[in-house]
Amino acid sequence: MQSQPRPSGRTRMRVITNSFAVTRVPTVVLFQYDVISPTLKPDNPRRRSEIIDKMQLTNANIFPRRGMYDGKNIFYTIGYKVENMTIPVQLNKSDKTPYIVRLTNTTYIDSNTLNDMVSSNGRAYRQGGDQNQAAINALQLIVRQAANMRHGFPLQAKSFFTKDGAKELGGGLQAWRGYFQSVRPVLGRLLVNVDVTHSAVVKAGPLLDVAMEFCNFRDIRDLAALPTDPNPQRWLKLQRFLKGVLIKPGSQFAKWSKGRPIRALIPNAGGYEFHVNGQPTTVRQYFQQKYNFALRYSTVFGIQIGKDAVFPAEVCTITPGQLYKKKLSEDQTKSFVSLAVQKPHQRLGSIESAVSGDRQLLDYQQSDFLATAGMVISTRPLEVEGHVLTPPQVLFGGRQASPINNGAWNVMGRQFLTPKKIDKLMVLVCVDPSERQAVEYFTKALVGNLTKLGSYAGGAPYFHIANLQNMRKTLEEVHKMQPGFVLVILPASAAIPRRYIKFWSSVISGIPTQCVRKGKYDSGKGLDQYCNNVALKMHAKYGGINSVVYAPIMDKLMGTMIIGCDVSHPAPGVNNRPSFASMVASVDRFASYWTSAIELQKPRQEIIEAIGPMFQTLLNAFVAFPENQGRCPHTVIVYRDGVSEGEYETVAAAEYDQIKRVLQSKEITRNTKVVFIIVTKRHHTRFFPERGAGDRSGNCPPGFVVEDQIVHSAIPDYYLLSHSGIIGTSRPSHYIVLRNDAQMTQQQLQELSFNLCHSYAAATRSVSIPTPVYYAD
Repeated sequence: MQSQPRPSGRTRMRVITNSFAVTRVPTVVLFQYDVISPTLKPDNPRRRSEIIDKMQLTNANIFPRRGMYDGKNIFYTIGYKVENMTIPVQLNKSDKTPYIVRLTNTTYIDSNTLNDMVSSNGRAYRQGGDQNQAAINALQLIVRQAANMRHGFPLQAKSFFTKDGAKELGGGLQAWRGYFQSVRPVLGRLLVNVDVTHSAVVKAGPLLDVAMEFCNFRDIRDLAALPTDPNPQRWLKLQRFLKGVLIKPGSQFAKWSKGRPIRALIPNAGGYEFHVNGQPTTVRQYFQQKYNFALRYSTVFGIQIGKDAVFPAEVCTITPGQLYKKKLSEDQTKSFVSLAVQKPHQRLGSIESAVSGDRQLLDYQQSDFLATAGMVISTRPLEVEGHVLTPPQVLFGGRQASPINNGAWNVMGRQFLTPKKIDKLMVLVCVDPSERQAVEYFTKALVGNLTKLGSYAGGAPYFHIANLQNMRKTLEEVHKMQPGFVLVILPASAAIPRRYIKFWSSVISGIPTQCVRKGKYDSGKGLDQYCNNVALKMHAKYGGINSVVYAPIMDKLMGTMIIGCDVSHPAPGVNNRPSFASMVASVDRFASYWTSAIELQKPRQEIIEAIGPMFQTLLNAFVAFPENQGRCPHTVIVYRDGVSEGEYETVAAAEYDQIKRVLQSKEITRNTKVVFIIVTKRHHTRFFPERGAGDRSGNCPPGFVVEDQIVHSAIPDYYLLSHSGIIGTSRPSHYIVLRNDAQMTQQQLQELSFNLCHSYAAATRSVSIPTPVYYAD
């Protein structure tokens, strides 16, 4: 699918991106080596980096210029070659035996490799395989290492963060702002993508202070008593929070150049017993005798480092800049988002300042790695031209179209396209009795809106008072009453009851539910619009069709099945729960009726193992749908979410091949064409319109597309911003067309994707990714 002339009638628009052109590629040869260190554990990148650094410093005759290391198994030299060799490295004078490092030259990268990677035929990138991946890895390190070293982050890190403007999140955490960098091969050149990014960071400083803040304690005695607290969860939470955090004892106790990870917490550290020269002692006695240091808080926990070293918490300090990867609390998330949100012109200003401002945060002008390689990066962001697609029509009852304004429309004065009347409505009240009047007022307004939309059967709803302390018993009572639909009124914060209600609805009873919470149903402002939004969700869950999307491209969908696929993984840090693979598929020409399939699979596995049997289930449902009269689809369009760039070909080959095998297994579907598209928001490309040229939020308008200039050099792709910005800088979705048996044009795929962003049943505005992907998620 080649880039095609833009159709007439599309509004063109010129924008600034957060990409910077590489104006001169490396002029020297880069040599790659495998690094093997049999004396060092592979899961210790911090120590491995220290050893490789020491290896170069103590062997300047072998390494005249500093090389680049990815922290794992790959090392590069810039402009000179090192023979295969084994080098002993003594990291510290106290080391009894040196570490052994073996370097084996595996490949090299020269200007021919780089030119092939961005060539117009696209073949080189796919056929180059390992060679091109080596080139990309080397370029990433050239660009990133100077800034990472300067700011104290791992050599191979994609982003670094600074504490300037840090925001307190509570619970021992802060939010830091940082910068992401990535080299990308596009058609005819290389670009460096730079973006603002944010991360939660463990607060640096005295370990006791951070532990007290995490536990929300004011008295140190509470911290000392924590291991024997009747509620063991609080002690377990502190252990989980601190495990792996890097600390340093005071310099009088240990001469460490860098922090070391906490292995475990030791209750009553001062009383912890161990042996010195065969004689028993305690940590309290040892610190008094060896360091003449009397512990102030000897009953407070200590920390274990390595196999058997124990330090009292009061002598330890948490080192700065440690990223926190685990889940944030609801309050912490709100505080984090308030820092992360930046208007488009503010975000662009931050990026430009980092690249070319006085502080030179990215070090493009001073980097020894860039200078040695002869690589030059422009300090001006790239300008590109895109175009704005025409939105489709959203049709309601009587084929009435609701006007779309800046990606949004209204259901007022409309009726649902295919109304299904909700019968036997129960209102499950989970809030304080003092809220009764507000609940009744909201319910009356909601029933009124459902009636106007043609989806209420009549009769007064039945109110049932819930017992939040025994939700299981409450729902057993509800189940016996067999309501047709349950509207659940929840307090402002009720994550656990809501989770159980949804489990009961989906797994146990099959009775549809809709949850609303305090702060929404009683806000007063915008109640009518809120009731309409709730009505949309309720009607869709009850089996009705709210509306359909129509545009000329939809006429071509007769006999087409559209599929959304996703894999949902457990929360960060959770490795003992399975991942969920899910697929949804349209069965009618307007993509308004959907069927689904779901399977469990190994934790954190991205490829959908059972995609073949799941697809067969969807295919059977398509054939059985009355409109299709037993016919199979002539085209299957797959939108696949959740795939990182390095997994494109692996996932496509595995999943596309399984789908094709199912189709090839029957004569009737052997000619069915498959289009396989990756859609992702896991990228850092942003678009910044000129002041006054964007929408009310300062972002590009919905439907803005870029299909050249910054797209992949080898794989057909495009960026589509399909939704209206509300706060912050909008992120376009990236569509990568990996298989296109149907030979659909770029224009057709863009219009189809944009239209499908308007068919999400629970919204009256376009969404950021196609509806089947949302449904799969």
